[in-house]
Amino acid sequence: MDLKNSFKNLITDTSALMGEGYNNATDLLKDTLSKFYDVKNITKEKLASITNDTIALAPIIEKTGYRAKEINIAVSVPPRFVFHFEKFADVSKVEIEQILEENTEKTLLKIIVSTLVSADEFQSKLSLGSFKFAEIDIELGVPPEVNVKFMNSGQPTAV
Repeated sequence: MDLKNSFKNLITDTSALMGEGYNNATDLLKDTLSKFYDVKNITKEKLASITNDTIALAPIIEKTGYRAKEINIAVSVPPRFVFHFEKFADVSKVEIEQILEENTEKTLLKIIVSTLVSADEFQSKLSLGSFKFAEIDIELGVPPEVNVKFMNSGQPTAV
């Protein structure tokens, strides 16, 4: 199958699933961040505070099978912080729920882990040929955003 057809299938598969896990992950992130951090009136200081909170949660997030492998900061209006998460272990839903129950006072943890799990469930339903799941990006900004990244793991084709 050539790259054009692979890309066309990716678009078709992604469009069919958009209403499912991906929108759930993005909506959860937007709704919950709005409730707890007043995203409409976000400032650099508030965004920095959210970022510091997220960094502090990294060891607990890793227990759920996801690792923050990179953080990008866009100094813009409005500012943006992007956390790039990779899945490095399969952790059962029961174990994840137990971790969240042990940390009920950490609302941001629940937001991030629920977003990662929803985005991961979304990506697992896609048939992508030689493209393989690479990472889930959570962008803290206005509006917040979730991106699922895929990398081509196949051999380069001769042109």
